[in-house]
Amino acid sequence: MEYVPLGSLREFLPKHPLSLSHLLLFAQQICEGMAYLHSLHYIHRDLAARNVLLENEHVVKIGDFGLAKAVPEGHDYYRVREDGDSPVFWYAPECLKECKFYYASDVWSFGVTLYELLTRCEPGSSPPAKFLEMIGATQGQMTVLRLIELLERGRRLPVPGDCPCEIYRLMKNCWEAEASFRPAFPNLIPILKNFQEKYRSQAPSVFSLC
Repeated sequence: MEYVPLGSLREFLPKHPLSLSHLLLFAQQICEGMAYLHSLHYIHRDLAARNVLLENEHVVKIGDFGLAKAVPEGHDYYRVREDGDSPVFWYAPECLKECKFYYASDVWSFGVTLYELLTRCEPGSSPPAKFLEMIGATQGQMTVLRLIELLERGRRLPVPGDCPCEIYRLMKNCWEAEASFRPAFPNLIPILKNFQEKYRSQAPSVFSLC
């Protein structure tokens, strides 16, 4: 495995304050990596900040393909049949309810990863912490059932503290309940590139926050 000296985004971001433009550059690179993976007919199934590694302060790479699966020829999803722990707080409703993983399921997970970026991976704002605040104390399969109920009511992760509205809207597009309504990674790349260039030239004080 390639050595990446700076570790994962989850380890790096809480210790190294980065600008919004810098975070969006990472988000763009993640989308480029995922677009390539999907072009090879693979679904990652575990996209999260903990699995995005920094080669240096300006380049990130997607890692941990332990849950990755090839999509069978003639199908547009992979159905999980084995038991095992899953990163449920990064999963789309179809993954939780039907054990079906579409290419669009990775897009949902990207939306959660983008949320992690915008919260700088602060532990108190992590997806598990925020979802458990909403569903209450629970464990085991009951956690999944309550999470499904929450998502079916249209509840989503909250807007990060200094997140521009247009970026939060992009996250919510990634969290559309219907998989076919979510954007594909090739479509997300130019959007994030435009955001990255826009916010590179703006001071934080002029951002239109939600």
